[in-house]
Amino acid sequence: MKTTQLPKKGMAGLKAHFKDDFMAGLVVSLIALPLCLGIATASGVPPLAGIVTAIIGGIFASRVSGSFVTISGPAAGLIVITLGAAETMGGAFAENGYSGYPHALGAIVIGGLIMAGFGLLKVGKVGDYFPSAAVHGMLAAIGIIIIIKLLFPALGVAKPKGEILEVATEIPHALRHLNIYATIVSIVTLAILIIHPIIKAKIIKIIPAPMWVLIVTIPLAMYLGTDKLDMVNLDGGLLGGGGLQLPSFDKIGTSAFWIAVAGVALVSAIESLLSAKAVDSLDPYKRKSNLDKDLISMGAGSSLAAALGGLPMISEIVRSSANVNNGAKTQWANFYHGVLLLIYVLIGVTVIEMIPNAALAAMLVFTGFKLASPKEFKHMYKIGLMELEIFLVTLVAVLATDLIIGIAIGILFKYVFLLYKGTKFNELFKSNIDVEIQGKTKVLYLKGSQIFSNYLSLKKKMDSGIEKYDEVLLCFKDVTFVDHTVVDHLEEYERNCKLIGKELHIRKIESLNPLSNHPLAARDRRAKKIVNSTTDKREAVIQNFAKTNKYVFNDAIEDYTDWHFYNLSIRRKINAIENVMTIKEDGLGYIIADMSIQKGAQTTADVDKISVLKICGLKNIPNFYMHKTYLTDRIKESLGNEDINFESHPKFSDKYVLRSDTDEKQVREFFNPDLLSFLEKFDDSYLSGNGKDLLFHFGEKCLSAEEIESLVRSSKLIVKKIKM
Repeated sequence: MKTTQLPKKGMAGLKAHFKDDFMAGLVVSLIALPLCLGIATASGVPPLAGIVTAIIGGIFASRVSGSFVTISGPAAGLIVITLGAAETMGGAFAENGYSGYPHALGAIVIGGLIMAGFGLLKVGKVGDYFPSAAVHGMLAAIGIIIIIKLLFPALGVAKPKGEILEVATEIPHALRHLNIYATIVSIVTLAILIIHPIIKAKIIKIIPAPMWVLIVTIPLAMYLGTDKLDMVNLDGGLLGGGGLQLPSFDKIGTSAFWIAVAGVALVSAIESLLSAKAVDSLDPYKRKSNLDKDLISMGAGSSLAAALGGLPMISEIVRSSANVNNGAKTQWANFYHGVLLLIYVLIGVTVIEMIPNAALAAMLVFTGFKLASPKEFKHMYKIGLMELEIFLVTLVAVLATDLIIGIAIGILFKYVFLLYKGTKFNELFKSNIDVEIQGKTKVLYLKGSQIFSNYLSLKKKMDSGIEKYDEVLLCFKDVTFVDHTVVDHLEEYERNCKLIGKELHIRKIESLNPLSNHPLAARDRRAKKIVNSTTDKREAVIQNFAKTNKYVFNDAIEDYTDWHFYNLSIRRKINAIENVMTIKEDGLGYIIADMSIQKGAQTTADVDKISVLKICGLKNIPNFYMHKTYLTDRIKESLGNEDINFESHPKFSDKYVLRSDTDEKQVREFFNPDLLSFLEKFDDSYLSGNGKDLLFHFGEKCLSAEEIESLVRSSKLIVKKIKM
């Protein structure tokens, strides 16, 4: 459903959206509590340092942030930076007296100021510079480092010192001398984190997985014996100092200090930009973050947090995705999350100190695995062999050196590839473009190679065109090579243009042969054309069903413009529309399709495949959505957030949530008594309108051929009830 009114900002938004933002902030705070403790502990600093960063990020940084629904706080991806800084400047962890901790804080203060400087210099656009494969390789390497480092506390054994590859050689020794009690806690934690996304029961989904970990492992630790486990120690909490220290600049003359500064500034900036852009794609109102302003707020927030003993902060993807999924409308949700965390550490020290460190370590091992999961390697391979090679080179380089040098090696390796593919030196940083104006259309004739590092010059031309004209047309007739990063950026740019009523059209790109079957693969005019003759089992079933029932079959739909309905595209992203069948009857069109829907982004991404049916051609369709009532909906109702109810049909109103942001009167007219009575017969169905078409589906699952027949019959009956 497309909303016509954006959420209010500032103090007006505080009042208007309190219920939605507070509920989201509450859920996020419950997720953030264990994660912040775990990130700080893994970083070799006092556990409270992570909470301090989240509090500062929520209460202060959110007030100047350039984003709308992101959550700021410490991130697992920065563990490597902080831990490395503490270890090289005196020592990390309590057993070493946290002696490197104050020097790491000094580096974070300066690194944060440099990051804020990036924003002041308006370099937020450089987030589009980095090649996707190199960035994913860096993140995967971070994931492997986290797994290796955190495996030892998860097993309850002492952490060995040394470079990451040296530490990895100690894993067999750790497995032979593990603490059985810590290992049990870790296994239970991992089981919860693995099973939670699979379970579809809403009663389980209401409570985030990290909170389930605490609910289960705290009593488990008491049963096993807290004397046999390493427990969280807040050292008196905030009121008692919490073991927090002030930053020191005594090491400012050392190379270790400035390596840490560079790591904080660059890695924080890259991760924050990636997260902010990813969360923008999930925002129900399709607002776009001011990336420069976001860099300023995250950089200044990091410096302030470090001045009080905290970790560096970024716009964090896991908590931000949860924030969006739980209905946040403004940055006040981030504020509430910070305030609630402050309350927790002021009054809940005793409970927090009942958390076993093994549970926190296992949570981060799981996070590391998601960053470096086999899916990442498979994803890169599907995009193309070139992307996989750059991904692997970056990953190995980071493990062998450090984050900054590693990603630099990955980028240099890509340049070698591009030069080998025929890219000219003068094309590396500037796109070769001829411009022509045709009425209300700006035509860009591209030439030579279009690659990640000259995309910014292309984007500048597109931006000026979209600002002045209704349409921008890109002609790829004279392009010899276009890399995956550019193809990916152009798809996003095309989608964003449609949201503001403008058009970006790409012509003659089909004359370049893709380097794999992936829709976002690099394209090379000199490459051999790939012939894909494989048909998967699902497609074969649907093709046969379509043939039997005389439906028109299409393997996929590329344009998702008319498929944005609340249930499927709000707070979620449409990845694909496949196995499409169309039938026309009585002047109406019935389109059945399998939709791949992504909830969350990056490490939080959870993709579902759902069979849906769209009804086209009906008149006076309002904007609305209807779904089964869950406990969270009842909680919102208790806070005064009521949906559209029908006194004459209490069974329907009790079974389903029906909402509309703009057309309540029209919705009440649309849902006539016959339609209400018919819908009462279903236990789990979804119906929504986007002002033009209707969308109907049973639950959120991929249907069998028999179930598709039932879906079609039911949709035709719905049409009859509407017309009565």
